[in-house]
Amino acid sequence: MAGSGRAHLRDDVDAALAVEDLVVELPARRGRKVHAVSGLSFDVREGETLGVVGESGCGKSTAARAVMQLVAPTSGSVRLDGQELTGLDDAELRRRRTRMQLIFQDPISSLNPRRTVRALVAEGPAIWKKTLTTEQIDALIESVGLDPAIVGDRRPRQLSGGQCQRVAIARALALEPQVLICDEPVSALDVSVQAQILNLLHDARDRYGLATVFISHDLAVVKNISDRVLVMYLGKVCEVAPADVLDRNPAHPYTFLLLAAIPDPDPHAEIARDDIVGELPSPLDPPSGCRFRTRCPRADERCTAEEPQLQEVGADHFVACHHPLADPEG
Repeated sequence: MAGSGRAHLRDDVDAALAVEDLVVELPARRGRKVHAVSGLSFDVREGETLGVVGESGCGKSTAARAVMQLVAPTSGSVRLDGQELTGLDDAELRRRRTRMQLIFQDPISSLNPRRTVRALVAEGPAIWKKTLTTEQIDALIESVGLDPAIVGDRRPRQLSGGQCQRVAIARALALEPQVLICDEPVSALDVSVQAQILNLLHDARDRYGLATVFISHDLAVVKNISDRVLVMYLGKVCEVAPADVLDRNPAHPYTFLLLAAIPDPDPHAEIARDDIVGELPSPLDPPSGCRFRTRCPRADERCTAEEPQLQEVGADHFVACHHPLADPEG
């Protein structure tokens, strides 16, 4: 099957969020450009979670901000419920964007330190002239596992990181979004708190029918919370597959190495030595052909000369590699 950068997009007019050929190039010194995101495409349906995973510096967070139009895309399409966002004027974009909320990585710094928890949760609707009652505010606070009688009048500095992240989620839900984008929402939290926040996000998705984009560098987390997983490397899509298929049969060498790096909880398990060698290349000057070739054990001359395109290797399983792992669905 002939491949393309959009081969994995589903023919689904009901996609809550559809991103196509998104490019983000940021200015650098001496007239150079940072190639942060290069031709990213994906779609997410209502009630579905798409996990986006890759190393730090691969463009995940920049892509999230570009989807939200917080960073202006260089080119590409972002459609929210069928409405193109990239060409809207500021006023219309501001109105439409309420249907798409972003949960930031640092839960404490993302909250206004001068406002109480109740004020933070009510702030979004109030901007749009919708006043929430105290009962409605407290119901939102309770929905994220906090007691409004205890935390309602507290400020972020009086809360733990996990509590602040719960407040951030309640604040996002107050605007009744259609799409929730979570940018490394648990990476700054203790491991014991991470599972609670992940369960909360899962429950919120099911309760409100949210389309969720969950971004993380931790594939162990992503594969457990996501329906589909998209693997990024240096601004490009490497592989897209259902989470269970990706875990069982990775087709891209980079995905295989990411999975191999996940610690085994069995104390008697043999320690894997399939580490990713070398450093992530600079996005100022990405490698020719396949961007992973400088660190790939399977790279050859074709990988240097020709950029691989996404091709289908199984049901809803796509990989951008000239030499995918043998029999990925077998």
